[in-house]
Amino acid sequence: MKLDKKLDNEFKRDIDRDFNEGDYIAKKFFTRGVLIVVLLVIIFGAIGFGYKKFAVNANREIFKDSIAYTETAANFLAKEYQEYNKAETDVEKTAIMQYVINRYPNLDTDDIKNHELKSFYEKCLRGGN
Repeated sequence: MKLDKKLDNEFKRDIDRDFNEGDYIAKKFFTRGVLIVVLLVIIFGAIGFGYKKFAVNANREIFKDSIAYTETAANFLAKEYQEYNKAETDVEKTAIMQYVINRYPNLDTDDIKNHELKSFYEKCLRGGN
């Protein structure tokens, strides 16, 4: 009986030690796995965000170089130029020029054929001088 008890206790200690080792290993693997997954999510998220920002900027530049953008800008300038010529006070003229600059702060006027519109835009850039 004493031998059985001794064997039982020894068996329990071995089993407990094996379980403790298994728990320790499982915790280590789980912790490292979670850490790796979190790092991968952060890395791929940053890459995806950077790519999206790059793609949006590239599309914006392509649109700015397009005929539709230039025509829209020219139509806008023509409309505002008419409003500028109709304006009666310097305050109204200054407000129109400021609106033009706010709407198109970096307009490339090379593709606009109308010389009056180009000079109006340049006048707006100079602040009316």
